[in-house]
Amino acid sequence: MQYWFNILLKSQGNRIYIGVFWAYFTALSGIALLMLSGWFITATAITGLSIGAGLVVLFDMYMPGSGIRFFALSRTVGRYIERIYNHDSILRLISVFRLRLFEGLSTMPIAALRKTSDSEWLSKLTADLDALDSILLRYIIPPITALLIVLSLTFFLGFFWFELAIYLGCFMLLCLVITIRASIKYTKEFAIHASSLLNQSRNDIIEHLQGTVELQSVGLMQHHESKICQRLEQFYIAQNSLNTRVANIQLILDLTLGLAFTALICALLFAVNSTLIDGPVAIMLVMMFMGASEVLQSMPSQFSMWGKTHFCALRLTGLLDKNEPHNGATLDRIDNIEVQIQRNPRIAISQEKTLQFLIKDSHLVNIQGRSGSGKSTVANLLIGAEPATKNDKITINSHINLNAVSATNWYQQLCYLEQSNAILAGTLGYNLALGLETISEQEVWSVLKIVELDEWASALPDGLNYWLGETGGKVSGGQGRRICLARLLLRDPQLVILDEPFDGIDDTMAARIWHNMRPWISSRMVVLLTHERPAYFDYNQLVKEISLDSN
Repeated sequence: MQYWFNILLKSQGNRIYIGVFWAYFTALSGIALLMLSGWFITATAITGLSIGAGLVVLFDMYMPGSGIRFFALSRTVGRYIERIYNHDSILRLISVFRLRLFEGLSTMPIAALRKTSDSEWLSKLTADLDALDSILLRYIIPPITALLIVLSLTFFLGFFWFELAIYLGCFMLLCLVITIRASIKYTKEFAIHASSLLNQSRNDIIEHLQGTVELQSVGLMQHHESKICQRLEQFYIAQNSLNTRVANIQLILDLTLGLAFTALICALLFAVNSTLIDGPVAIMLVMMFMGASEVLQSMPSQFSMWGKTHFCALRLTGLLDKNEPHNGATLDRIDNIEVQIQRNPRIAISQEKTLQFLIKDSHLVNIQGRSGSGKSTVANLLIGAEPATKNDKITINSHINLNAVSATNWYQQLCYLEQSNAILAGTLGYNLALGLETISEQEVWSVLKIVELDEWASALPDGLNYWLGETGGKVSGGQGRRICLARLLLRDPQLVILDEPFDGIDDTMAARIWHNMRPWISSRMVVLLTHERPAYFDYNQLVKEISLDSN
């Protein structure tokens, strides 16, 4: 967790001091209220008994009463400010964590990204990331506050009984340190195990919900549910073991503090009988210890989450450790790409013969093949989403191996239109201009005209600000395809990979859109993946055909 601790200290260092101050102020106000109330009640009772016995006693009840009201008010105000301030710090901190994580993910090699399932990504980017707020709320503010409280009360007690202050202060410090270490040591393994099972259960449930229709149609719903129930049962057992450990630590701490409380009462009774201190002061010191004990008693529950936070932090840190976006050669320009594929297990025809072709500037390569023939594998090899086998070779500019090129630099050189439409939850304009720092509205309308969506977009209630739905639910498949094409046309890549670019679009419209795209296409390297020979362009153009179907 050191990595995330360092980020916290760098980004929220000054706010930590202020947050600790308000937590300390609130706790100290609560203990002071308890102490002064105990003293006041006892002093009032003794005064009443003295007056009943016929003694003349002077007792100022207004000053202590004002102090009680002050501490009651300061505790309330302090708690309110502390909650607002520290939760604001948490929101800021999670924002910093997210930015750091997403910054790393944005340049992570596609091959590494695709190794993780969608449900796993959801878990990492939500539950794991949110678990890191414990670093501030559980592992920094509470123990520092407890330490300050112990030191302050020890100093205060020293004015009344110095020797007792030393012994009691050392005892409370020892309890604080041992409790934190014991809570981490004896719960970490169980918390990690429970967190792992919870994460697996969450993934199973998400995948179950995503595949409900398919599971129901083949009669496997109950079978799949039984596996989820078994995993949840394992989680409940692990969580119960963790709770038992925490309860045992809490019991030992409570017994220890209880024995110390009894010993303190005995010592204070002796002091009162010896006239070292008077009765109200003794009660005040008893209340002081009770208030300090409440602070110490919260430590086991705080640090019982250490294992969970450690588990989540390792998963996220490991995710970033795999990212090496800046390693490798950088390319200013791609002059040519030589592809040689031999005996690739995902491309059947490569078992019979070597698949070899050259991609040059202003050159279009059409790779044809039935579903499952390996077209997507070729595309994945070109973009680096799939590692090349020892027999595969992709050479850039005649001498640079693709594996030696910086992933970040390579992604800047290409655009890949996959067969499935990727419509994001947002407006039409957001989906088109995503990731572009400078883009004019005129450019957006120009590409919409190329894909014949300009009239449709103009008729929308909000134009470019029209909401497309969570996953493009407000547009048809053909409209979604053309939106993805328009997004592509707003970029300026050297290498363009198109996987069935007109899927869901009729041949007549496809031919018109292809004609409109020709000026943009003709100045780039283009790899076109289709099931069969496309009918929308003239083969007198510069085209190289490659078939992945066996003869």
